[in-house]
Amino acid sequence: MICQLDQQIDLQIVKGAKGVSEFGEDWDDLFARAVDATPFLSRPWVSVFINEGQLSGIPLFVLAWSSGKLVGLFSLALCEFMGIKIARPISTGKASCLGLLLDADYPSAVECIAYLITSQKLFELYCSAELSSRDLVTNDLLNKLSQIGYSCRKVQRNFCPYVQLGCSFEDYLKNNKTRQSRQKLLRKERKLCKDKDVKVEYYSGSEITREIIRRAAIIQQESWMNKRGAAVLVKPFYEKISLKMAEDCFGHIWLLTINDEDAAFVYSLSAHKKHYYQWTAFKLKYATSLSVGVVLIMATIRKICEEGTLSCSFGHEYSEWKRRWTNKYCEVDRVVVGRGFGGCVLAVCYYVIWRYSKVKWLRSLYRRMKKILSRSN
Repeated sequence: MICQLDQQIDLQIVKGAKGVSEFGEDWDDLFARAVDATPFLSRPWVSVFINEGQLSGIPLFVLAWSSGKLVGLFSLALCEFMGIKIARPISTGKASCLGLLLDADYPSAVECIAYLITSQKLFELYCSAELSSRDLVTNDLLNKLSQIGYSCRKVQRNFCPYVQLGCSFEDYLKNNKTRQSRQKLLRKERKLCKDKDVKVEYYSGSEITREIIRRAAIIQQESWMNKRGAAVLVKPFYEKISLKMAEDCFGHIWLLTINDEDAAFVYSLSAHKKHYYQWTAFKLKYATSLSVGVVLIMATIRKICEEGTLSCSFGHEYSEWKRRWTNKYCEVDRVVVGRGFGGCVLAVCYYVIWRYSKVKWLRSLYRRMKKILSRSN
């Protein structure tokens, strides 16, 4: 199918996991050109979810081409519920920001993809819990769908704090901390290192081995994350995806040791000179008075400033420790887009449950809906 506005765009639909092999290298090339894209839209990230069966439904890809070059890619998981076709971004449900991958030189591809979705009736409902206010491309696509018959509803999920960098570590401190705060931070660093043998090990890309990931997993298990069920790196899937992203040069890890014992870690993803904290934890045996977390964050920011990093995102939720280090934030929304009677009714159901999620019986209903939908695939 050809969509011609100011640029000629050829559209293609590919279904099934095997179809990725047809355009895998083109996907990588597009990602390299899409300078605002997060690592969560890269082929390595998405492929692990597909290969490990970590998605509800059948993979479906909407591709936009121009003169034989891939310029747009919308990666979805498609399922049916009571005859209603439901689409979600692949890897939705994990802490990330998801949407449309686009070469900024081809803005007309957004309208073409919206037209294809409508004309081919690819889905009656699009549902995502990871729409960032910084993702102008995906927001534009949803606006286009709203203009041609879809009903779009959003509910704020949380804030995603990040720090604007593009400067030296010293300038970062001067621009974001008072003189008193700077001195206090440096004192904490000196105090921790004074009586103990403190080291920060840094690994990136292929330097990250299974052994290093397992060291981080042990720290998670001995941290507060284990009590909340968030110590995930011990699970095979998370080990695989962290290793795959490292293998493809997206992954970075810092390990802080005290007297040769692992005490804290940060696993970060990076793309286009932007970093994204993925997992971080410190062992509970180290009292907060030791400032293990503070010293490690200083080490990570110092390193990424040296590399010319433009920004560093600290993930979902605006907790107190993140507030101390960040100077900006974006919103992360839950969004549902529906069309037709069934799609619109289901969209309203999602919206009401999200909007009033603090009501216990509605929250319980939402969880039951998710279970039913996952069993229907």
